[in-house]
Amino acid sequence: MVDMQKMDGELTSLDMRTLRFLQLLLRTSSVTRTAMHLGISQPAASRILARVRDLIGDPVLIRTQSGYKLKDHALSLNEPVDAALSAIADVFRPSAFDSAQSHYCYRIASTDYGVAAVLGPMMEVIAATAPALRFEVSPLVPQSFGDLEKGAIDLLLYADLDARNDLLIQKLFDETYEILFRKGHPLEEHAAPQRAFTPQDVAPYRLIEFSFPGTTSLKPDTIMREDGNASNAVFQQPFFTTLPFLVGQTDAVAAVPKRLAKQVQKLTSLCSAPFQPSCGFPYYLVRHERSRYNPAINWLKVRALEITKFD
Repeated sequence: MVDMQKMDGELTSLDMRTLRFLQLLLRTSSVTRTAMHLGISQPAASRILARVRDLIGDPVLIRTQSGYKLKDHALSLNEPVDAALSAIADVFRPSAFDSAQSHYCYRIASTDYGVAAVLGPMMEVIAATAPALRFEVSPLVPQSFGDLEKGAIDLLLYADLDARNDLLIQKLFDETYEILFRKGHPLEEHAAPQRAFTPQDVAPYRLIEFSFPGTTSLKPDTIMREDGNASNAVFQQPFFTTLPFLVGQTDAVAAVPKRLAKQVQKLTSLCSAPFQPSCGFPYYLVRHERSRYNPAINWLKVRALEITKFD
């Protein structure tokens, strides 16, 4: 029966130099040449050899008429010793990520805007270069920040984030707003690329507002209101991509991020016009400090930066 306590003690006292000595000794069958290769003295090599013999319970070398030879048991150790050193090297080798072969599943919390503005544009590139990667997107809610801290999600896409010491925050881009309205709306005749609408321009109409998640609760985006007046804010909801259904048949208007407005216009007959640039916001990829050296997360961060900077 194996004495596990004795084995643990022996492994604790084992060092890399002893393993490397044994590997070279198995290749050279010479203590002298092994010592020279390691740059150690003959007495030091003899002490390591004694340690090896004690650990494996075998003399390793025997004297013959033609010189020292490896014993049969020692010869059988070539592969396991090489494998042990390779495994140890793997522990300290920087992690690699092969996107073309990886089946990594990214767990991301985001609003529908984050999916449309960041993940959507990435899908064509990922399909061509990393076809086995998977994405699980959950709604961005106040609880998402706790999930990020606990490791239940890998990252989140968010705007206007207050920095925290345990978060790694990568700015992806700066975003501005556009006012979204139906074709034939009274605002259409006043829309011009060189002129940005103001809260005074949209005040006569019903306002559709987006409710964004904070760290503790949902908060309405009130940028279209003038002097905090909420009398014409008739609809608040946590979805951007449903806004075309809400403004398409009425005179209601909505302020949406420019990237989303341009995508909506490609798919619908809705119109948009710039809203005052001072109401823009930065957009971030946020992850926890624990993922700083995660090669899969770092790979995705670089792709997000590459793709979104051109939009």
